[in-house]
Amino acid sequence: MDGLKTALESRQVVVAALATAAVVTTGAAYLTWLRYRRQYVPVGHVSKIYVHPVKSCRGLEVGEAEVTKQGLRLEGVMDRHLLVLDEKDHFVTARTEPSMILITPRCIGDGQVRLEAPGMDPLNVPKPNTDGRVIDVTIWDIEGEAMDCGPEAADWLEKYFGKPGFKLVMSTPGLKKRCPVNHKRYKGIATKNDKVGFQDQTALMLTSEASLDDLNNKLATPVAMRNFRPNIVVAGCEAFQEDDWQYVRIGDAEIRRMLPCDRCLMTTIDPETGMKNCTLEPLKTLRSYRLTEDEKYKAVFGHGPLFGLTCGVEQEGAIHIGDTVYVCT
Repeated sequence: MDGLKTALESRQVVVAALATAAVVTTGAAYLTWLRYRRQYVPVGHVSKIYVHPVKSCRGLEVGEAEVTKQGLRLEGVMDRHLLVLDEKDHFVTARTEPSMILITPRCIGDGQVRLEAPGMDPLNVPKPNTDGRVIDVTIWDIEGEAMDCGPEAADWLEKYFGKPGFKLVMSTPGLKKRCPVNHKRYKGIATKNDKVGFQDQTALMLTSEASLDDLNNKLATPVAMRNFRPNIVVAGCEAFQEDDWQYVRIGDAEIRRMLPCDRCLMTTIDPETGMKNCTLEPLKTLRSYRLTEDEKYKAVFGHGPLFGLTCGVEQEGAIHIGDTVYVCT
């Protein structure tokens, strides 16, 4: 009798496992079917790709990069997976330390980064001690974890800023990533798979050359695309045509629109000098014609003007300058 009972239980386990596998397989097949069912049309090509190894520091303009679920990757270095913290473990950006914009992180192979800045000797950032203290990091109400890159990096930052209390941390593999699935802004939009390092909320930022041209035609002094710190820039489309894109395919990579990107004071910092624009441009002009008119977004964005899209990643893949950009609206 016991043998029969064991046999029946084993059979139930096998049946349950097969049912689970069938559901997973069917789900994956359905997602693949959805991808191919989307009607894509070409709208232009990739004109610029930027990878920002350290949040709020200068981005690297590159010829190609890998699109991963957690953002762009270049030579083993992830976009915005390094972060500066203060003495209270609060994240630091160029909003409060504008000279951060002038720190240039270089990818030097094997996933390592070198920091360069005016008046400073370069620093090859030591990889974090994986046995060290895990630091809880919260950025815009989304929690994650980080590891300290050590005293050498901290000393370098303190010398550059001219004051104590800074440290450099990394979102290393295996640590808790930040996920906006329960964030008030992204609830119902993000999924549990939308995990990032230290980007504000999403894996990617997309903008277009035409939208920047449209803005610059309204400004007394034109600004650069670097003011907006995107990852992917599209050329060949119409100004703000990206507002209507739901999915974007570049090579094998497929990304999905999450929300328009509302802009802040970061856009007023000159990426070449680290100085804030005293007239609050280009933010002031953007506010004159790029506030949302959609009622459902007014409570979300308030007086933040819109420029570009925040995006999640559906399918990973390599992208290159010149790649055709296909979109589904």
